[in-house]
Amino acid sequence: MDLAYLAKNVASAERARLRLLRSGFTISGHKIWSSDEDKICQIFYPDYFALCQILDTRSKKAIQTRCQRLGLVPARQSWQWAARQQLRKLYPAAHRDEICEAFPGVEWKKIQSAARYYGYRRTKKPYKITGILSLDQSRRRCYDIKWTMRDLDEEAGTKRYFQTRGYRSDYPNYKAIGRAAIVLGGRLEVRWNEDS
Repeated sequence: MDLAYLAKNVASAERARLRLLRSGFTISGHKIWSSDEDKICQIFYPDYFALCQILDTRSKKAIQTRCQRLGLVPARQSWQWAARQQLRKLYPAAHRDEICEAFPGVEWKKIQSAARYYGYRRTKKPYKITGILSLDQSRRRCYDIKWTMRDLDEEAGTKRYFQTRGYRSDYPNYKAIGRAAIVLGGRLEVRWNEDS
């Protein structure tokens, strides 16, 4: 490539810049942003209504774009392929703080909405231990086969016993627990200690 050709292009670009500064308008006919307008944007951001009233010659979109160029608006997270893959690996099992560290400057709600949009789900936590062995085993079995407590109530015909935490009463309902065990493919049995 000829150096004279490159020098010619540099000189042409410099002349265009000087013409823009002299006229105060861009090649497409838009007014160049002044330092006073930039100060107004810095003072009144994020009140776009006030900015539109003060800078009445500018459109709302132009004001938003200028605020982005000035660095007033936080940069948006780009969910390109690499970011989506990282989210897909971390989102199901990683702790919330670890996920937020992987995407600095992005709020947790925005991370959640992106995960929902792309179909990533958090792994469901196991059911809490109640201290009643037969009930805990039933709940563990429900977790393994991906049943909710509502599903268990409907299949076992126990009304709302498992949904409404009826097991928290002083005396657990072993009839309901027995029905649940049968529905889950097991049986409720008593084992005696050999020592006594």
